Amino acid sequence: MQWSLLCAMTIKSFNLVVKGPKWGVRHLQVLLLFACATLVVAQRFNMSVAIVAFTNANSSNPNYPEYHLTEPQKSYILSSPFWGSCCTHMMSGYLSSRFGAKVLLLAIMLLIALLSIATPFAMAWGGWQLLFWLRFVQGLVMGGMWPCLYTHLAKWCPKKEANRMGGVMTTGLDCGTIMGFALSGVLSASPLGWPSTFYVPGYLGIVWCLIFLRYGANSPAESKFISLAERKHIELALEQSQVIRGPAPPVPWLRILTSRPFIVLAFCKMSQACSFYTLMQQIPRFIHGIFNFSIAMNALLSALPFVVMLMSSYGYIFLAEYLTRHTDISLPVLRKTINSIATWTPAVALVALSYVSEQNVVGTMFCLIGATGAISGQVIGSTLNHMDLSPNFAGLLVGISTTLMSAAGVISPILIGLTVTKESDRSQWRTVFLGISVILFFGNLMYLIFGEMTVQSWNDSPSKETETEASPKTQTAPTSAAEETISVERFSYL
Repeated sequence: MQWSLLCAMTIKSFNLVVKGPKWGVRHLQVLLLFACATLVVAQRFNMSVAIVAFTNANSSNPNYPEYHLTEPQKSYILSSPFWGSCCTHMMSGYLSSRFGAKVLLLAIMLLIALLSIATPFAMAWGGWQLLFWLRFVQGLVMGGMWPCLYTHLAKWCPKKEANRMGGVMTTGLDCGTIMGFALSGVLSASPLGWPSTFYVPGYLGIVWCLIFLRYGANSPAESKFISLAERKHIELALEQSQVIRGPAPPVPWLRILTSRPFIVLAFCKMSQACSFYTLMQQIPRFIHGIFNFSIAMNALLSALPFVVMLMSSYGYIFLAEYLTRHTDISLPVLRKTINSIATWTPAVALVALSYVSEQNVVGTMFCLIGATGAISGQVIGSTLNHMDLSPNFAGLLVGISTTLMSAAGVISPILIGLTVTKESDRSQWRTVFLGISVILFFGNLMYLIFGEMTVQSWNDSPSKETETEASPKTQTAPTSAAEETISVERFSYL
């Protein structure tokens, strides 16, 4: 009788610990990660608006210096951050997983902020060449942010709360894009002029560093502000969701790089990156060249498609959750259907954009919104497929894919700069949009035909497979389609 009572009391106290507080330090960590993503992405894409302002002072504030750049020079400046970020994705993932993400995130944000503040001086002292190299180094540092964010989130995020907490973090990409466009346009037209588009996010980045230095922690065990109940809640939840115990299996590099499902997935992500980065970088130039709006109006119109993209991202999450909970839809059908909507809709919208009349502002914006708003579904449709193929090496697969996607971010503006030699020539833009549409069509077509949503044989090392066969008690429970689908935050679009 006493033993039963003792067991009941133990279970009751265990459940109280598992539930944890509804609001705690883990939510503060996610908000800090969201702010980090917003500020870094804003500083990556503010150049798309600022370059219009400092090459055409009459469009913003004529009281500040104006610089004359050729179209190829503009393209090199816009692509320079992607040249750097290609080199640091995988290294950052390794360092953050081994030593923790806090120090790396602090160093990344501080360097990005200081380089942002130095940007106007670089243009004045060294011309576009020095600006190119400054943005290159800034991109080199920026490339390490996303792996650090995921590493930090993984230490703080219980699986049952993954959808809410990770969803908040990854929308920093959309909010940062909106901030980079809208705020940069408003600041450029203000008395502070275009240099303030680099000063303001730079100083905000320094403020973020001070807050994160105080309240950030690599794990619940290192936090000075977390309660015992919340700490136990997180640690027990993470312990229960852990799949692999002991040392990680060796990386089967050759089998990964020759895996047909992964090659197809990587090609699909590269095709999507061509569209995504082109729209992010070129929308302000396109609107300025075709309609010649003021810098403030240009920035607001450029940000509008990404506001819709932010809202549609939640729509995709709710749609996927509804389908997996209330229908018998399989994971492959769900992935490929949503990816087709998120990839072929922009392709059709870009084709339509190519033939809209130059005087039709509403039609042009409608096409841009259609091309951009649908993109957010690519996270559920294909980005999470890395986890389908290999739960053990999903982070590595994402690192390889994002490296290739950054390469697309380098090549895209250079090719566009060679193609669009006159921003007001709609026929040159038509060539760009039609070319991207073709790439998107074939990228998704390959994914539909050859894409797989099953764990590959190289996911486990031979020793691990042998151990699993010998120990049936350690089998891992299969993951449902719902759990796979709504864990959007694990692998977001870079």
